[in-house]
Amino acid sequence: MPEVTFQTLQPWALLPAKPRVERAESRAERDTYRESFRYLRVPRLPADCPPWVLGQELGWSVRSPLTLTMKPLDDVGLAVPDSENPHQVGRRLGGQGMWQRGKDWIATGNTAWLHLGDYRTQGGNWEGMFLPNGHGTVEWRLGWAATIPTGTFLMVMPPPDDPPIGLTVPLGVIPAKAVNAMTARGGMSIAVQPHQDVTVHRGQEVARIVLLHPDSLRTTSHQTPTEPRTVTPDDPEPDGAGATPSTDSADAAQSTASGPEVHR
Repeated sequence: MPEVTFQTLQPWALLPAKPRVERAESRAERDTYRESFRYLRVPRLPADCPPWVLGQELGWSVRSPLTLTMKPLDDVGLAVPDSENPHQVGRRLGGQGMWQRGKDWIATGNTAWLHLGDYRTQGGNWEGMFLPNGHGTVEWRLGWAATIPTGTFLMVMPPPDDPPIGLTVPLGVIPAKAVNAMTARGGMSIAVQPHQDVTVHRGQEVARIVLLHPDSLRTTSHQTPTEPRTVTPDDPEPDGAGATPSTDSADAAQSTASGPEVHR
């Protein structure tokens, strides 16, 4: 059976947790209604629906390691010539913060909250938990690493229930090679995008990760159209089709249409 291993890299990290549906608690509520109330009932219990339970317990919950308020980012990608100072370029653009991502830079305002997650590494240096990622998204470093079987994939998705209002988690699929290599680069990170001021709390589920078999990405599909039925002269007429109403039926219909006959 495939096995996924999670490893703590920072003391503040919260490892992914396996979600579980509390069936006993839900059934106790249902039984209480049935035994104690005259009318109120729980007619269909979600915990007794296998598809719903499997969906709720899918994968692992990714939880926020701290409590803070995120704010939307208005960012722009820039190229900074070698002869110019990136931070001077940032000030020239309105005092925006500058982050280098690859060969280019991302300039963004409203950056104060990004530094609230700065943490001390094992070497004593300060690292940023949040890094602008472009297009309003933020790379969120989580302080833990994952090891998944070779050839598999890790899907990052929004939580199925009660996601933080105003925070989007883009759907993404990461191959095992990239996931396992993150251990040496500071651990797992996900992309998030705040669309409004949104407060997340330590321990709150912010995303869900799911292990995918390679067949999930390689599988193809095809559609089989329904062949139209060919009608031949020898086919029997459907019941009532083409039938001529009897005289009695016609007279009855006419009488009904003109109203009941009055006898004196």
